Amino acid sequence: MKNAPFLLILFVMALLSSCSGDDIEPTGVNEIIVDQIDYNLIAVNNSGITGKATFTRDSNDNTTILIELVNTNTDEHPAYVNFNSAAEGGPIAITLEPCTCAVSTTVVTQLDDGTPIDFDKLLNLDGHVSIQNSPSNDEIIAVVDIGINAN
Repeated sequence: MKNAPFLLILFVMALLSSCSGDDIEPTGVNEIIVDQIDYNLIAVNNSGITGKATFTRDSNDNTTILIELVNTNTDEHPAYVNFNSAAEGGPIAITLEPCTCAVSTTVVTQLDDGTPIDFDKLLNLDGHVSIQNSPSNDEIIAVVDIGINAN
């Protein structure tokens, strides 16, 4: 029984660090989604990881990008909106919150260089979303063309 306090602490730590959908919080109070577009992420580099990138505009005119990955683990996956099509590749336009527990939610107001951007400008962006393997491995594991590049 000497290990009981240690096991209790270990159990509590595991419980607190587990992944759940409760971690996703809305961007404001009493929001209603007024515009939404979904883009299906496709697996690349034999990752098997797919998912969805959902762009929304709410009644408070907030623009949010929600990434939901499928066939992944709880590892952290950096996520970005890049310029150009996925086939062309391109520099990072917007650094998104990393996908932790297969989910990322980012409220977007500007490009990384400070240029303002909103929902309508994202729909007309020459860009794509890319998901990387890990913070230490920048191999792309999932992509989708967005904006003017989307089919």
